[in-house]
Amino acid sequence: MSAARKPAATLEPPPDRGAAASVQIGPRMRTALSYLAAGAIIWFVARKIPLAAIAAAFAHARIGLFVATATLAFAGWFLGETLLFSRLFSYFHGRTTFRETLKANAAQYFLQIVNVAVASGALIVFLNKRKAVPWLAGACTLLFQALIDFQVMIAMALAGLMIAPEFPWPHAACYLLATLGAIWLIAWFWMRGRAPAWGPLRRLYERPAMRAFREARLSQFIALSLIRAAIFAFQGVALYFEMVAFRLHVPFMLTFALTPVILLVTSLPLTPVGLGSEQAAMVLCFKGFAPAADLLTVSLAASASNLLFRMALGLCFPQTIMNFEQNA
Repeated sequence: MSAARKPAATLEPPPDRGAAASVQIGPRMRTALSYLAAGAIIWFVARKIPLAAIAAAFAHARIGLFVATATLAFAGWFLGETLLFSRLFSYFHGRTTFRETLKANAAQYFLQIVNVAVASGALIVFLNKRKAVPWLAGACTLLFQALIDFQVMIAMALAGLMIAPEFPWPHAACYLLATLGAIWLIAWFWMRGRAPAWGPLRRLYERPAMRAFREARLSQFIALSLIRAAIFAFQGVALYFEMVAFRLHVPFMLTFALTPVILLVTSLPLTPVGLGSEQAAMVLCFKGFAPAADLLTVSLAASASNLLFRMALGLCFPQTIMNFEQNA
């Protein structure tokens, strides 16, 4: 009890410089570990593939076609997502233009390669600073979009089962249908227009942070789903022509059908911008239609171009990115 009356300074131990340093290098360590994980996955995928086979695949590639396709693919993804987020934020947090969302999305894209820990909060910072949206509410809005993204991936993968007879996992339909049904059940729970009677669920339903889930209308859910589906479909077309550039002859409908599966794997927050995960998914999905060396090579080229384009965004919006990194 007597200690409680002492000056605060006498109660605090000297500052732990080691602890302070660990806090400062935490994000860097997280980024370093994520790149190490990516490198480990790439090594595992490539461990039995001769370097000569990878070099030969690069030597025979039509680089001009690949660069043009990769550029369009990245532009379609980046601009499409900017439109998507501007619509999402406008629905629930006031009118948000494409132009003002552009810088925030550019910051997120660049930070995903240099500071994984901060990148995930770039759009939340944008909502908080520009729209006065509480941190948790901003995070829940992005979670709502993630729910939509996931159901679009599943729905497109199911469509792939029907349009591509060569789909390598014919028995996956039951699991995909069950997952899609669960997502739609969650959507129905939030969009039915009334709070549940059970206390714990009612408190969750009425939390201010869950505004996007609670206020979303079916028309908004469909509009956001269609934008995301268009983004994914464009990536499927781009992936086909990227493989054509490396002289791989995978059926177009199969490529289109498996693109959602590859996107699902690469979207997992395991490595920076899906590096490593993309290589594993490409080799696994198309191993029956092209040599592993060629599949690994085109996937490495796609990942490298993705990183370069994100670095270019950093050169275009340096001050904006610095501000987001400092506030995240």
